[in-house]
Amino acid sequence: MKQYLDILDNCLTNGTKSDNRTGIPTIRIPWGATFTHDMKDGFPLITTKKMPPKTIFVELEGFIKGITDKQWYQDRGCHIWDEWANIDAWKPVFEHKKMEEARKLGAKALTADREKELQNETMNETRDLGPIYGYQWRHFGSPYKWNPDNPTENYDLKNPGFDQVKNVIETAKKNPNDRRLIVSAWNPLAQPKMALPPCHYSWQILIHDNKVNLIWNQRSCDMFLGVPFNIASYAMLLLLLAKELGYEPGVLRGNLGDVHIYENHIPQVKEQLKREPHKLPTMEIPNENWNGILNWTAKDGYKLKDYICHEKLQGDVAR
Repeated sequence: MKQYLDILDNCLTNGTKSDNRTGIPTIRIPWGATFTHDMKDGFPLITTKKMPPKTIFVELEGFIKGITDKQWYQDRGCHIWDEWANIDAWKPVFEHKKMEEARKLGAKALTADREKELQNETMNETRDLGPIYGYQWRHFGSPYKWNPDNPTENYDLKNPGFDQVKNVIETAKKNPNDRRLIVSAWNPLAQPKMALPPCHYSWQILIHDNKVNLIWNQRSCDMFLGVPFNIASYAMLLLLLAKELGYEPGVLRGNLGDVHIYENHIPQVKEQLKREPHKLPTMEIPNENWNGILNWTAKDGYKLKDYICHEKLQGDVAR
């Protein structure tokens, strides 16, 4: 997709160096960018490097279902959330491990490097992701409750919160001209428990001329690793919503805020920009397995056709 590559190239060429919370500097465009794609031109899965559609769509399924259990994603082959966890869940375990290890070593404290290593290990082992994206989509306002015996029951059953996805669907069916068809993952009160505050924090659909258009808003945009996933995920969400509502998929648009490339990704980005994009693949949501968007599964819920791409480009996640 030329538009994605143009944003990538602009960031690399005209961006400015900036520090951030991860400790890995970025080249960034702090005034943002806009990505726009008409779905009639094909499914926007990046072709200048190999992408993992199953991983992307399992994560989307988890968001649609409000899943906050890391293991649920891992069991289905999605490892996007492996390095993250709810601080209320991992920090007490980490503090205990830190004290025990220091005691066994006869030291007052561990080295800074060992502490960081132990913290990362503990986060990796912790299943609870906190009230991330899908929880806000489906249970906005409900007190978050981690249940290790049944982690899909992560909300207050007496106060399930506001189901934004269901509301958008029901409202769109009654009034397709409604301008309030919005879902927000941005909940400041819940953020301290989230494994990560939402990068893509809201989306909106607009229905016109028998088509559904989708706009998503993103505050932090890792252009090499994250944004290609975001593009494909929201494109699939648009297809699912169009099928649910009985319209054709229209335009996908991303309002991208802090557009950046991590310095340790610059060699990969330069290689990607040398590659000629292939024709975009097509995507079908099969009727035989369709039981509504809220029951959709990535396992048998899509058919990707004619995906031709360049070889994979690896990059470490900034943590």
